[in-house]
Amino acid sequence: MENRESDKSNPNRGRLFYYLNIIFLCMVTAASLAMAVICFVRLERMRAEAEQKSQEGTLYTDAQIEKIKYAAREGERNQVLLDIQSSFESGKSTVSMLRDLFPGDLVVMSEGRYFFYPVNRNLEMNGFSKTDFAVGENGFMEYTGENENVSVSRGIDVSSLNGDIDWQKVSEDRVAFAMMRAACLDSDGQLVEDEKFGENMSGAKSAGIRTGCYVDLEADSEEGAEKMADFVLEHLGMTQSEMGAPVAVRVQAIDRTGEMSGRSGEEWTKCVRAFCRRIKKAGYQPVICANIASFNMLLRMDELEDFDKWIQDYGDYLYFPYKFSCWQYSLKGSVNGIEGDVALDLSVIVEKDKKESDQK
Repeated sequence: MENRESDKSNPNRGRLFYYLNIIFLCMVTAASLAMAVICFVRLERMRAEAEQKSQEGTLYTDAQIEKIKYAAREGERNQVLLDIQSSFESGKSTVSMLRDLFPGDLVVMSEGRYFFYPVNRNLEMNGFSKTDFAVGENGFMEYTGENENVSVSRGIDVSSLNGDIDWQKVSEDRVAFAMMRAACLDSDGQLVEDEKFGENMSGAKSAGIRTGCYVDLEADSEEGAEKMADFVLEHLGMTQSEMGAPVAVRVQAIDRTGEMSGRSGEEWTKCVRAFCRRIKKAGYQPVICANIASFNMLLRMDELEDFDKWIQDYGDYLYFPYKFSCWQYSLKGSVNGIEGDVALDLSVIVEKDKKESDQK
């Protein structure tokens, strides 16, 4: 009994528990405050990092970058495969498909191989789109664009291989100009006049058809090219104004044996330039005739900008991107007055070009 009473009457013990409770609560409060400060600091750091990333862009590890690149390559690969599949299903040829897949290049095929030539933006472009021309129901190419300054006219090119021609019927079929083969090589390799050249020139002129002529470039030197030009000039029999159409030198990628010529692009270009200069000096209008392969593989076009181009291209649309004045678009055309297939041409003149030509 005495001990219990002494416990109850001891005031120091009660104070001790009181102070211990206060100390414990203070420690809990301090710990909570510290945790709150730590959480606040971490949140602020996370917010700052997120803001920095949003300003600087998302940061990726090397592994993440490789994964993204692989996914992009796979996506591009699958899209290319789909384009190829679509092209084959639509019946397109391989070269047409490649031209669609590589719009920045000129794709040409030679001897079973495909060559890619970047479009030279330093050369003057023709400014036409794929949809500016279309073949009409009559088989003739027509201009379907909206440029009122563009004028076109129908043409053909012929030789003695086309036999006798009724030029009046040709004229009635709305053919406005004709390019005649002026000369060719005989069996001995000598340059001779085409058997029908004079007859075709006079017959077309009498029917009111503008006339011009062409010859295949067979020379292997500038001197030889000039002699070819002189041969053509000697057999023309008409002035440029009487003819109305140009004198063309035609460049073929394949020689008579069916093999690629061993001449360099520089040599080809010099010969073509020598021929054209000779023709122009005599008062006639020269033009360079070639297909896309020849223009890219055999000629340096940047050195031939002073002369008009006659492009040979038989695709479904105009593929040649550079400036041109005439387009041979078919070798299997049909024209009244001519038996069998005949090459069809389209003269394309932009009014501003005509004015510049007249001023010269």
